[in-house]
Amino acid sequence: MFYAPAQDTQCPTHPRLHVRDSRDAHTVFEAVRRGLLKPVVRRLNELERTSYIRSGALFVWEESDDEMGLKRWTDGKVWSGSRMREPYLFYDEKVASDELLPETTAPKCTYRFVDGPSRTWASSAQSHFERSDHHPSGLVKQAYSAWVLDSVDAKPRKWHLTAYFTYADLPSIPVIDQDPILRTVSVPAGIYKSGKARSRTSDTICGTPPSTATPPSRPSSPAYRHTAGHTSSSPMRKDQVVLPSLQTAIAHSHLNLHSQQHRQHGVRLAEDQRMIQMLNSRPIL
Repeated sequence: MFYAPAQDTQCPTHPRLHVRDSRDAHTVFEAVRRGLLKPVVRRLNELERTSYIRSGALFVWEESDDEMGLKRWTDGKVWSGSRMREPYLFYDEKVASDELLPETTAPKCTYRFVDGPSRTWASSAQSHFERSDHHPSGLVKQAYSAWVLDSVDAKPRKWHLTAYFTYADLPSIPVIDQDPILRTVSVPAGIYKSGKARSRTSDTICGTPPSTATPPSRPSSPAYRHTAGHTSSSPMRKDQVVLPSLQTAIAHSHLNLHSQQHRQHGVRLAEDQRMIQMLNSRPIL
């Protein structure tokens, strides 16, 4: 957990940065974990909100139940409902003068597409802009959370990233590749997992392995039971029919065929004998 004297001024973790995807968020988290960037450790006061909640500002904070920590993020502004644009949540500021931006003044973001099995956006913010019917003239809040487990025995911690921007300003906000410190940060594998409630990876990071599914048992018919090699002494129900083993059925089939052929052969012998007797009994002329 992060600790700092309460009287220290809480500045943004980064004063001007646009995070595009989960990799960018994890890079910022890793910079905080290494001490390259400072997190927010308490709720912002009124002066700090007025000074630092602006386009480009980014804050990292740890969720805590401690009275001195942060349970949730507050900034004193009124926001719309959340919109999921993987992997971020977006909130549009509600302001009195909020109107649709004219087509001539709408910002032209130049983020490229990422080719893959399914077409995704290089920037979640650009995806939010394209998929929204209403483009706010105020701030947009961008939020991401992740479980952090930096050692095997450590208790998982939940970190949050909260960033702000306006669409008019978005194309000019630097990204991680343009930051001299962040572009050199490499993120170790397995430390950060998405903190979204619907994400399956959050179960693994909390130390609760996914439940092992038991293969479904093969249903047995109530009317039949195979008895080959069966040594159970349990009584059969009246509605059960005992099926013989495959070997027994084959042997029984051969026996029936042999008996049938023998009977047919016997009938032919008797008929031939009768005809011979009839011929022998006729007088010789």
